[in-house]
Amino acid sequence: MDIDVFQLPGIVRKRLHYVVLASLACAVLALGFVLTQKPFYRSTAELFVDIGRGPVVGNDTGATLNMQQLLGSQLYLIQSRDVLRDVVQKLDLVKDPYFNRPPGLAARLLGRAASTADATDAVVDALLQNLVVERNGDSFVFTITARHGDSAMAAKIANALAESYLRIADKARLDLNMRTTHTIAEQAEELRKRVLDAQAAVEKFRSDNGLISVGDQGLIADQQLVGLNQQLLTAQQQVEQQRTIYDQARQLNVSDVEAGAIPEALNSATLSGLRSRYAQALDRQAELSANLGSGHPQMRAARSQIASVRSAIEKELGRIRQLTANTYERAKTNLASLEKRFDSQAASVKDDGTVRFQLAQLVSEAEAIDAVYKAFLTRSEELSRQQGLASGNSRVISEAVPSEKPVRAPRMLVLIAAILFGAAAGASLAVARELFGGVTRLERMLVAKTGVPVLVTMQGDAEKVVERALSQRLSRFFPLARRPEQQAMPRATGIRRLAQLLQAEFGAARPATIAILSPDSRDSDGIAAELGREMGLLGEEVLYSGGDLRRGAKPPTVRIRTEGAIPLHGSQARSRAETIEDVLHFERIGSGILERISALSSSRVSTALQLAAPDFRIVDCGDTPARTVLPAVLKHVDGIVIVAAAGVTHGDALDILMTDIGPWRDKLVGSALLCGRAP
Repeated sequence: MDIDVFQLPGIVRKRLHYVVLASLACAVLALGFVLTQKPFYRSTAELFVDIGRGPVVGNDTGATLNMQQLLGSQLYLIQSRDVLRDVVQKLDLVKDPYFNRPPGLAARLLGRAASTADATDAVVDALLQNLVVERNGDSFVFTITARHGDSAMAAKIANALAESYLRIADKARLDLNMRTTHTIAEQAEELRKRVLDAQAAVEKFRSDNGLISVGDQGLIADQQLVGLNQQLLTAQQQVEQQRTIYDQARQLNVSDVEAGAIPEALNSATLSGLRSRYAQALDRQAELSANLGSGHPQMRAARSQIASVRSAIEKELGRIRQLTANTYERAKTNLASLEKRFDSQAASVKDDGTVRFQLAQLVSEAEAIDAVYKAFLTRSEELSRQQGLASGNSRVISEAVPSEKPVRAPRMLVLIAAILFGAAAGASLAVARELFGGVTRLERMLVAKTGVPVLVTMQGDAEKVVERALSQRLSRFFPLARRPEQQAMPRATGIRRLAQLLQAEFGAARPATIAILSPDSRDSDGIAAELGREMGLLGEEVLYSGGDLRRGAKPPTVRIRTEGAIPLHGSQARSRAETIEDVLHFERIGSGILERISALSSSRVSTALQLAAPDFRIVDCGDTPARTVLPAVLKHVDGIVIVAAAGVTHGDALDILMTDIGPWRDKLVGSALLCGRAP
């Protein structure tokens, strides 16, 4: 059966002593703790941690440092055993009874004295349990909180831990710098040798292959090729310029000179003077022509002067044309010569390409080794300067001071929490007892193994239950062992309800024979007799058999097992027994009067009762002789009721009973469950 949440209050009320006793036990323990607890003090120091450091070689280490991971690692470094061991030795905490409790009586008697190393490790472990190191948000500040029974010692421990961490961290950095400096010096010496070897290889290769260089300007052949290239470009420009001048000189005539359209490159002092004289002669002729006739001697002299100047201009233009032509030819000749020299030099450089490539490789390797060598020298010098300086800016920014306020658990809060915990534990225990206890578990087991419902749950007989249940005996002395009142009706009410259910079940199938069985092969707690009387009070004619065999009848040959009986030759007995009255002895119960019925001694004579026909036959097949002829009885019954008792009936016994019932399992009507004490 499952427990509904609305049943929990009733379960707790039913087992209220669980809650009370658990609460009292927890309250007593809490009171003992409150009265015996010793106060302690807390002191806090604040530490600023600077984790910045320079690269080992060059300007970068080649890896990106995760700042958050580095800061998180400091928490473990501060609480490392080396730092804590240094604090223990500095403050001599091995002799502090707060951390190093004296050995017990058994250890002293057996001579089990801990060694110094073991004692130090034990104190380190105890100190670690009394320390709290935290980081303040995302900052570089860490708080170190120490706990101790003495406020002054708590402050000393917090300050000593911060100082030890700083000292050990500085020493570790200095050691790292020294090791790095030594390693870099060794590698720098090796690199220096490699640089010298590489440079010597370059010079030897140049000498062997005639590749002469001048300083940082490179090879002479390359310099010559560059110079020729510059000269070639200049010559090409000059050729173009002289050709332009030559073309202009060829197109220049006297009219251009007279008009003043003389190119700048062709203009000369002589040509300018002739142009001036020619202009003056023209002006003189114009003045004379205004007053004199064309045949006048002055006019003829003027015209002669103009012709003379014009002839001089023509000669000057011819001289200029010849000069520009000569200059143009010299420029072309110079260009051709430079092109030839450039082609020859370029072919020479091209032929040396493989040698030059090898030289470039050698020079590149030498330069790379030289760059690494210079970087190592620079870093080595930096580390040498840092060895005499502080390794970082880490420092204690707030020292711990003794606290005047002791820390102890609030007494009232501890008591209230203990009582609440005890109440919760007791309630949980009560629910668990209800869920997995005898009655609930037995009810589930009965339904699962028999396949029929539990008809009634009622109280059992007080004396028999106490005699059979060990927990009922212990309940006199231990209240927790007492089986609480289950959800069971009083015994008389349960018997009446069982009788009414059987009346309803066999109302149209009378007469009906009902067998009362018990799984543990013991008596059925008087249920059969009480059921017969109750049916008689309800007006039914009832024949009751206490399980006694009929006088003169012999039980069939059977093999009896410890918990039940399985017939070996039951077929022979069943062939001789025609009715159940031929096997068992019955008594009549009617109108509250018990009448004895005499059965005939011979099975050949009818054993039919001479009184009114019965409505029900009730057979007690518990710890009675009827159990020995169970197959013969079950053959004639119409219904089977199993009686089980909480704390007595077990699964193995129920399995054996169901095996015995086997062929008549369909006659099972239900089960009756006995629990608790009778009122």
